[in-house]
Amino acid sequence: MPELTLTLKGDAASRLERLLRTAAYPNAEAAVADALEALENNLAPELDAWLRDVVGPRLDAMRASPGTSLTADQVRARVFGKA
Repeated sequence: MPELTLTLKGDAASRLERLLRTAAYPNAEAAVADALEALENNLAPELDAWLRDVVGPRLDAMRASPGTSLTADQVRARVFGKA
């Protein structure tokens, strides 16, 4: 099984310590594993829907009509108000 060492500092470390005290986790690893599982369960459907409903159709449209796509420089100019 892979192993990862993670160092938390400041507010993140304080939040984990508080979570360990109040949520009855046996150790930091269990708390982090639970948080990661909750994150995966909550974000994966939204991410999948965004990729399917927004990104996919836009990619298909760009492929169908490449001339309507913007270059990276054009996007930067629009984002930073220089267009």
